[in-house]
Amino acid sequence: MPMQKLRLLILTIVFAAGATAGMLFSRGPVLVQARADEHQSAPGDVKAPLRETIHCPLAFAGVHLQKDQPTNAQVAYHYCNPLNESVSQCILYDGTGPKARLIGIEYLVTDEIYRSMPAEERAYWHDHKYEVDAHLIRSLTQQGDDESKTLAKVRTLWGKVYHTWAAGTDYPTGPAKLFWSVTGENPLVLPPGAKLPPELRAAESSKEHTQK
Repeated sequence: MPMQKLRLLILTIVFAAGATAGMLFSRGPVLVQARADEHQSAPGDVKAPLRETIHCPLAFAGVHLQKDQPTNAQVAYHYCNPLNESVSQCILYDGTGPKARLIGIEYLVTDEIYRSMPAEERAYWHDHKYEVDAHLIRSLTQQGDDESKTLAKVRTLWGKVYHTWAAGTDYPTGPAKLFWSVTGENPLVLPPGAKLPPELRAAESSKEHTQK
């Protein structure tokens, strides 16, 4: 084969390979964006901030107090999944919807697990008895008898909760903080004027109306 024709063939192959590679790489961002759009799309009635939390079997609204500064009360929406029969793990947001801020995590364990812990570890875990009895926890997915049965189960569990967004407005500042449940005993009482989730306010209004 004459040298000139060989060079022409090589150039043709290189050009074709380059064009094909260019097409593949140019499609990359499009495919990535398409997948991102697919993950971002969600049904109109979605309450949870992330698609992965929509089907959590345990979802409820409540209020947490910073353990070493109980006047810092934060609304916490819990979306929990069981890890096994004894342990559940929850992600916490400050609201519902796609713009809610991820503020922390909570682990829930059975009383049996709690009582098996060494004393120094128990110091990080709180109960939910007062919260449930005082109606400071409200299910996001259940009502009536179903909600009562679920909260009766929550009442028996112990929680270990850290808020990663314990301070800061535009972004979280400082270290994660250990938070606690409202116990009804000083200093772990609900501060005057503390913000409550709308779900709790609605429940309180309904209770007051019934009493009248």
